[in-house]
Amino acid sequence: MIESKNLIQELKAQNTKLKAQNKQLKKTKRSAEVFAYKLDLFSNFSPNGLFIIDCDNKIIDINKSGLSLLSKKRSELNSLTFNQFITEKYNLDFKIFLLKTKEKNSVNYCEIELTIDKDKHVFVRLTAKFIEKEQQYLIITIDETEKEFFKKKLQENESVFKEIQRIGHVGSYQFNISTNSLELSQELRFIFGVQNNTPLNIMETWLNIVHPLDREIMELCLRKCILNKTSFRKEYRIIRLNDGAVRWLDGWGEISYDNELDELSMIGVIQDITERKLALEKIQSAETRSHQIFEASKEGILILDAITGQITDANPFLIELIGFNYDELVGKELWEIGVFKNIATSKETFIELQNKEYIRFEDMPLETKAGTSIDVEFVSNVYMVDTRKVILCHIRDISDRKKADKALQESAQLYYAMFEKNQTPQLLIDPINGNIIDVNSAAARFYGYSLKDFRLMTLSDISTFSSEHILEEMKKFTLTGPSYFEFIHKLASGETCDIEIYTSPLSINGQALLISTINDISKRKLEEERLVQLNNKLEEVNILKSQFISTVSHEFRTPLAGILSSVQLLQIYNDTWGKEKKEKQFKQIFDAVQHTKALLDDVSLIDEEQTSKSFFRPTNIKLLPLINEIIEENLSVSETNQKVIIKSKLDIESYYMDSIMIRHILNNIISNALKYSSKNITIHLSKTKKKEVKFIIKDLGIGIPTDEIKYLLEPYYRASNKGSAQGTGFGLSVVKRFVDLHKGKMLIESVVNEGTAVIIILPYLQQ
Repeated sequence: MIESKNLIQELKAQNTKLKAQNKQLKKTKRSAEVFAYKLDLFSNFSPNGLFIIDCDNKIIDINKSGLSLLSKKRSELNSLTFNQFITEKYNLDFKIFLLKTKEKNSVNYCEIELTIDKDKHVFVRLTAKFIEKEQQYLIITIDETEKEFFKKKLQENESVFKEIQRIGHVGSYQFNISTNSLELSQELRFIFGVQNNTPLNIMETWLNIVHPLDREIMELCLRKCILNKTSFRKEYRIIRLNDGAVRWLDGWGEISYDNELDELSMIGVIQDITERKLALEKIQSAETRSHQIFEASKEGILILDAITGQITDANPFLIELIGFNYDELVGKELWEIGVFKNIATSKETFIELQNKEYIRFEDMPLETKAGTSIDVEFVSNVYMVDTRKVILCHIRDISDRKKADKALQESAQLYYAMFEKNQTPQLLIDPINGNIIDVNSAAARFYGYSLKDFRLMTLSDISTFSSEHILEEMKKFTLTGPSYFEFIHKLASGETCDIEIYTSPLSINGQALLISTINDISKRKLEEERLVQLNNKLEEVNILKSQFISTVSHEFRTPLAGILSSVQLLQIYNDTWGKEKKEKQFKQIFDAVQHTKALLDDVSLIDEEQTSKSFFRPTNIKLLPLINEIIEENLSVSETNQKVIIKSKLDIESYYMDSIMIRHILNNIISNALKYSSKNITIHLSKTKKKEVKFIIKDLGIGIPTDEIKYLLEPYYRASNKGSAQGTGFGLSVVKRFVDLHKGKMLIESVVNEGTAVIIILPYLQQ
């Protein structure tokens, strides 16, 4: 009985103990459930991907961020392995990473690239822990795609910046005044001729290579700049270390202070301007030689403004010849000076000179200020000097020649004896009726008539002018004395040729005659015409060159200044600015580099256009994907909210065209549309009946003035309403050339403030 009671008591005690243990287990279970719930919440709401994989890389579990990273659904989990997403070149790195994680049984890190699909690649940083009991890996992924992108872009920008420095012969430097250390960019080392491994300081490196004639002034300039904490800019010479060459440099620098490091520095840029200096010296030398010739010439030289007719200069010989002083001539209009009254009797004669750009007066009587008569030859030509027209007048004293002509007239008989033996064709002509009195044998051979036939002919028989015109010209011969003229004469064969005639009055046995010497100038005329054409082409080339240099130098200067400004700001405020301000400066550098790269691409196409036949390489291209790619690139660069809408009626995929040229054509037109319009752009694609693709790129932008559309395809032309938009003006001319190489057509339709439509029709071969 007692034992039974004891047993009951024991059972009661054990029951109480079990109840207490059960209560504790329930409490522990509730805590575990709460912990599991919190852990699940953490897992699913974590921005990082959480993966549990087994030793065969099969994904056991994954959180929402992990599913989003892989662009997968939870229902697909059973068929997924982690290594199927790893880009092939990172497979070995991942295997080593897992092996180290398992061996060390500690947290490890690894950076790899995941390939989600053909268009999506993600850079991630992996953290892993091996779970021994479960023989599984816990992997945490941190998306670093954006970081990797900016890292690459920064490397690209640095490369482009260095290339820009190389092309412009511009180098940069930083001189730490506190430590006397000097840092040079790669291009500046090249300019100085300093090897890459050479230690640098301001006194032994820079001042030692400054030219001895400039060293003292540059050292004073440097010390003054440091003492007063001011900027400087100087042109000076150096003797380059590697080859001893003397080079001219344009140096700029300014002082900056680093508060955190308590250091004073000088930063700046240096450009090699040797070629520019040499060119200026050549120009100055040429101007000096021209002035010396002008001053020492033994014939009168007069320079006029081709627009106003004002005298702008006169050489000493002319001043002495006509008796006027320099101040009496310069600033006066030609017809105001009495001495020239026979040369420019009216403004109408001056207008004739402006139009013909050449006038010649031979045997012109000129009366000096003192009243003395001088026989002169007056020849005027119009020239371009820089961008303005000037008239250059040569005035030759022919008094001695006149005396010789008089002596020649008095010895007419002797001259006649020499007439027949002359190998140059000569004619004796009656100035009254134009009858040919006699010709020499050379004239008979030249014209193809016999001497007998010639004596029955008149000038009208061998001239293309009418009889009346010829007689009128001969009256001038008798009035002015020896004269020079150019005509077109007919030969016996029916051919015509250009000739020049030197005609002088001659008296034989009391009869007044004219003796004319004939020179065949047909070849010379052809050469003169060819030279005129070549000169016109050269003038066009010079104009284009000036426009190109002006435009490109202006367009490059703007982005380069922006890059320089941003780099300087980053150098000065790198340690004080926050991330947002720095990223703003990096973006400005990136935009400027992108703009500079676009300019370089356009400039490079100028040379490619010259060899465009070999440059044209059509292949089968998928047109719509290419157009979509071009649209995406332009929208990305322009950072706009605009849309480019494609409306396509094309029913085939592949077209036989030059993809590089198509990309340039559409890049140029789409970027123009985005630049000059704030609304959406529409691209219509269709086929014509002649196996052609028709592109219509239409915007609703500022439009183009109607009278300017015809000039848009000319190099360097930009519409007058372009505003502040950047550009070179030769993009559309290259587009037109590429369209022509495809044997296509290009048309521009535009209305101001309504928009522009560019229509391009290109033939294609379906392959």
